Amino acid sequence: MDERVGGMAVPGRGPQAREGTANTISGGTFGSTVMAETALVTIHQPSGPTAPTRPAPTVPALPEPAPLPSVPPGFTGREDQVQGLLDLLGPRQAPGAETGSYADDDEVPAVVVTAVAGMGGIGKTTLALAAGHAALRCGLFTGALFLDLLGYDDSPVEAGQALDGALRALGVAVEQIPSEDHARAALYRAQLQLRSRHGQRILVIADNASRLGQVEHLLPPGDGPHRLLVTSRDDLPGLGARLVDLDVLEPAPAARLIRTAVAIALPRDTRVADDPAGTARVAQLCGFLPLALQIAAAQLVAERHLKPAQLADDLHDIDGRLDVLDDGSRTVRAVLDRSYRRLAPTHAELFRTLALNPGPDVSTESVVGFTGAAKPKDVRARLTTLVRASLIRQDADTGRWRMHDLVRAYAAEQAHAHPVAEAQALRRILVYYDRAAWEAETHLNRDPGRRPAVRNRARALTWLDAERDNLIAAVHSAYVAGHLDIAHRLPATLGEYLLLRRHLEDLWGIAVVSREAAHATDDRRSQARALTNLGTVLQELGKLSEAVDAQRTALSVFLDLDNQHSAARSWGNLGNALQKLGMLHEAVAAHRAALAIFLDLEHQHGVAWAWTGLGNDLQKLDRFQEAADAHQTALTIYQSQDDDDSTALGWNNLGVALRSLGVLGEATAAGRQAVAMLREQGDVYREGEALDELADTLRAAGLPAAEVRAVREESADAYRRAGAAEKADEVVAKPDAS
Repeated sequence: MDERVGGMAVPGRGPQAREGTANTISGGTFGSTVMAETALVTIHQPSGPTAPTRPAPTVPALPEPAPLPSVPPGFTGREDQVQGLLDLLGPRQAPGAETGSYADDDEVPAVVVTAVAGMGGIGKTTLALAAGHAALRCGLFTGALFLDLLGYDDSPVEAGQALDGALRALGVAVEQIPSEDHARAALYRAQLQLRSRHGQRILVIADNASRLGQVEHLLPPGDGPHRLLVTSRDDLPGLGARLVDLDVLEPAPAARLIRTAVAIALPRDTRVADDPAGTARVAQLCGFLPLALQIAAAQLVAERHLKPAQLADDLHDIDGRLDVLDDGSRTVRAVLDRSYRRLAPTHAELFRTLALNPGPDVSTESVVGFTGAAKPKDVRARLTTLVRASLIRQDADTGRWRMHDLVRAYAAEQAHAHPVAEAQALRRILVYYDRAAWEAETHLNRDPGRRPAVRNRARALTWLDAERDNLIAAVHSAYVAGHLDIAHRLPATLGEYLLLRRHLEDLWGIAVVSREAAHATDDRRSQARALTNLGTVLQELGKLSEAVDAQRTALSVFLDLDNQHSAARSWGNLGNALQKLGMLHEAVAAHRAALAIFLDLEHQHGVAWAWTGLGNDLQKLDRFQEAADAHQTALTIYQSQDDDDSTALGWNNLGVALRSLGVLGEATAAGRQAVAMLREQGDVYREGEALDELADTLRAAGLPAAEVRAVREESADAYRRAGAAEKADEVVAKPDAS
């Protein structure tokens, strides 16, 4: 079989089924047939007024015009990227000139080489072809060459083969093409210079390049009008190209791609139009990846009774998603496999390990921590290699690393193929998050006996904020994988932080997991601790009866085990829940029981904590002087222990009690002190509480309504920043004048 290249018959091999084969919808990629001797090359020259005049007889004749490969039907959502490529590929553009208006300006360097990079199946080839067609239509170029370098196939096109095909397409006789690569490259550049002297401008599209060596000889002379457009899954450092990172489609164009693809095949089919929600789910579960979207559309075409919502249900399970995204001729798995097979063993191991990270992204610090690498720079280098292979991405703002959902599913499959290594890696990851969370929590803990010598509360909060999703997911992963120690312990570690940030649903979810993990063991103490933590979050969620039941059960276990310290804590927690439930006398009894045990244990922080609970009970019982005395006692102890966190709350509680006693000057001073300390600590929810109380004190003192209102607005703002919009609404609705 002969295939025509540049008007000549060249021995080749027939079309092969692969990603983006010509004349098929290919999820945003488009290729050409493969040949043994050379790459398939087409040169396109527009006809009509923009076509160049016939060159002088001394100029080698160009082959008969041949069109660029067509842009696949349904191409959508890339209009801005096409225009961006036209801007880069055009002549030098004067500063301030309108798009499409070009001028010679030595201060504006021409972008000779542009590289479109992105993961397999993201639509690099389609974008390049669309830009090529648009560039020809608007007269930026007089001709275009298309070379498929097959960089990720088993037999990629070598540099010499690519040059051979390009030279033939440029009209060079076969017998005049040198055998050496460097001579071919020199002749290629000479041919381009010859055409530039005759007013011709050539766009060379080098598709699917996997390494620099495939394209470095295709670089056009830098002072000429010709341009090179490269597509690759790799960044190809050293090429000197203007890099264009291609991301997945936005949700609306992704759904439109499915709709268009189905409409092309089945014009009267209304399933997609009738089920926009199901179509949106399909697009989302495909990760908005063009190849996956095209495969999903092909399945809707093949199965005429399949509705988008049903296909979305099939795609829902991440473990089986890659099996669904296979239409027989195209598969996302095969595309990713080509990139994975090119990785060095150390990079492949890291790629598999990243799939086991429980949350959506990961920091460099964490990767260093759970891989056990001695040198952070080595980890960064491996991560960068995975970025260059378009297998992971790094967020420009946070520096965190993330995988596309389908890439992660593929990486997880590869991890499953190494079960022993997978189990060891997962344990390392979970142990890392467990230990790192414990270290961060010590900086938040109110008990001076558990805090480090040098405390950095702000840094701890920053780390916990960044890792929250990973830490929550780690609890669930630990439980599923049978690491019950971590599944039980980590929720308790995160309790103070999640309460502080008011992530109550997260805390409730992991508290339930902690309880289940503890009950899967014979450790009654762990079971009681899990119930204590669950009772605390139930109280914060307003499920007061359930909170009381949980605390009573935990208390019973601790008393039975004769664990005095934990029993004292349970008495105090029970007292807090009873107070919220309105059972005030029972709450007083519980807090007095906690106080007695802590006094006997000489645990000063516990003593202050019990006095705080008792003072709150007495306040609600209108025993204001006793409440003020209790809070003053607690405050004095907190101050003696340099416990600024608890001291701030002590000032707030004392201010409330003093206001009830009518000592408004001292109450105002106490309230302002509480606000200042809580603001410095970054405890925005409790800052909102303290500001609300301060506004009530100012109102009671008869201050102008405008001043009271200003403090209420500060309170509402703090609540909103803490994610407590309902509390903000309550504050705003309060009166400003007595």
